[in-house]
Amino acid sequence: MDELEFRRRTIAQPNDIDNELTEFAKDNSERQRFINDMKDFDKYLQSAANDVPVPENLAERILLNTSLKEKAQQQAQIPTNKNVIASRSRFKFDRVHLALAASFVVTISTFFFSSEQNTYGAGEHALAHVYHEINSLDKTQAISLQSVNEKLALLGGQLSELPGKITYAMFCDFKGEKGIHLVFESDFGPMTVFIVSTKNKVFEMGSDDFHDDRFEGHINRGQQADTVLIASLGAPVNMYNERVSGAIRWL
Repeated sequence: MDELEFRRRTIAQPNDIDNELTEFAKDNSERQRFINDMKDFDKYLQSAANDVPVPENLAERILLNTSLKEKAQQQAQIPTNKNVIASRSRFKFDRVHLALAASFVVTISTFFFSSEQNTYGAGEHALAHVYHEINSLDKTQAISLQSVNEKLALLGGQLSELPGKITYAMFCDFKGEKGIHLVFESDFGPMTVFIVSTKNKVFEMGSDDFHDDRFEGHINRGQQADTVLIASLGAPVNMYNERVSGAIRWL
């Protein structure tokens, strides 16, 4: 087993680490940290799914809608493909399973594509993410650059350094796009860095500069990823932003 296979299998099933993966990660702190990071990320997604309750009578409404569509098709004499088996004869879900499945769909839709997130400007969304993980600013234990680059490599990048000790490094989610959430120490207190792929244009909306009554930030838009730096009000964000964005190299 090589490093690539280890990371791929760990990402796919972080809570089902088999003996081969366990043995490969044994006595290697960086691999152990990677396993723990993937478990934390999976727990984050599970927690988000559990936050959305099943709407009342959702199962009945889905079944009724399906029935109405079938009747409409019959009345319109729409031919049925002979290779397609009627869904009700092939899949027999009870109400509990149907409600759980529907709840999961509602959860993902709400979490990743809610109107609130889509109307947010880029800065507002980044600030909301900082407040959601506000405890990350209290971390003090150093994290190695190698560990950070193992995560960043999944986005196709490499970091040469940050202008301060890195104390937090986790995967995070921005409207369905995977990103990296970093915190490093500076002379002006802890600073947050988000590195998010530009594939889905997550930070397309809003101004490059933003602030509230506690934090201010700047977005450096790039071809492969957007880099967001957030610091306490009054910190020289522009100076640090140039140093952070200049330290990232894309492979």
